[in-house]
Amino acid sequence: MESTTQRSMDKNLDRLSQGAHQAVDRAASAASSVANRVGEKGEEWMEMKDNWVEGASNYVREHPIAALGIAAAAGYLFSMISRWR
Repeated sequence: MESTTQRSMDKNLDRLSQGAHQAVDRAASAASSVANRVGEKGEEWMEMKDNWVEGASNYVREHPIAALGIAAAAGYLFSMISRWR
């Protein structure tokens, strides 16, 4: 009788173990998928940042006086906002 109980417990333990392994595999697969999507988005954002920096550099080279005016205006607005708080 004890061996029957032991076998039953072993079967239940095996089923639980197999279920846990499947759950871990599904979670790992989902995490990998999310990491791949985030990695692709990160690359897109870095490329976008590089394009913006290049565009800003070109604008400053082509219009240095306007760039100084924009920088001064932005600094003034920032100082007003920071003083307000």
